[in-house]
Amino acid sequence: MTNKIILIFFIFTLQCQIQEKKTELAYIETPIYDEWAGLSESDLLHKNEMDLSWKKLMQTSDTISNYLKGKSYNPNVKTVIYPFSGIDVLNLFSFYPHSDRYILFGLEDPGYPNAYNTLSEKEKQIVKQGIRNLSDHLAGRNYFTYRKMKEETKKKELSGAYPVFVAFLRRMGKEILDSKEATIEGKGITYKGFTLSLYDTKLQKKESLTYFKIFLIGNEGVPGDGLYEYFSDLPKVGIFTKSAEYLFHGEKRKLIRDLLLKNAEFIVQDESGFPIRFFPEDNWKRQVFGRYERSWNLSGAVIPEVQPELKKLSEITNDGPLPFPFGYGFLGTKDNRQSAVLVFSKK
Repeated sequence: MTNKIILIFFIFTLQCQIQEKKTELAYIETPIYDEWAGLSESDLLHKNEMDLSWKKLMQTSDTISNYLKGKSYNPNVKTVIYPFSGIDVLNLFSFYPHSDRYILFGLEDPGYPNAYNTLSEKEKQIVKQGIRNLSDHLAGRNYFTYRKMKEETKKKELSGAYPVFVAFLRRMGKEILDSKEATIEGKGITYKGFTLSLYDTKLQKKESLTYFKIFLIGNEGVPGDGLYEYFSDLPKVGIFTKSAEYLFHGEKRKLIRDLLLKNAEFIVQDESGFPIRFFPEDNWKRQVFGRYERSWNLSGAVIPEVQPELKKLSEITNDGPLPFPFGYGFLGTKDNRQSAVLVFSKK
């Protein structure tokens, strides 16, 4: 009995310490965060539907984590960049659980600050329905489509990605300690976003997540454009990318591609990310988890480079199918027999 009392006191003390670190804004908005996440009893329909999709999502996350334990896999980097991320925090944290700083960019409006308290009950239901729709969407395929993200986040009630990010992070057991606007100032353009200060209650560590809306047209990544200075200042980074529509294939986005890879130490991606030619065997340890056989020509996307070197590496590795869906191999075959996780770590 005494040990039980001590344990309860310790948990209570830890919770109080976490709460003390929250900003006044986080104190005020915590009930909203839990409402978005379906963790409160205020909307049982929303809660029950979020419970269903997140049961499946967490099963996928656990499958990924357990799978990686059986591999030679050690992403020892403090900062991770996720280009073309959308709102895919689940895969990001599954593959990089122990980093401190996560920087994502995509095409969705930030939606920060959010005016949820000023909405009518009908409008609040639209916000929660959008969060549920995206949660179900991810649970069904383990990736987002741009069309679905745009359809939901463009709704004026949702007003952007912020409520979805917060709902997903809360579902993953992360406390929101603070939130603030983040910007990158370029030549005649401001890239808008937000930064969330987090506390992971399972790992008992602080983290930060920053999201920017960045649309790359091909001339980004030169000194003075803001993006060059921001990403150049990030030392020894990890990169995560999947379902990236082969945007780093070819030479159109060479400048930003080279900029992101400049300080990269560890890369996790599917075959639609960076071509293998950027990771010569002399400088990089190269691993294929799962199987790569081909790339996929997607309607309206960049034509992928032919990568015989990657196919040969996969054949030599001769790994079995992934136990979880990952990338366009799953989209093209409706199963995992052509899904591959590519891991490149600097020697």
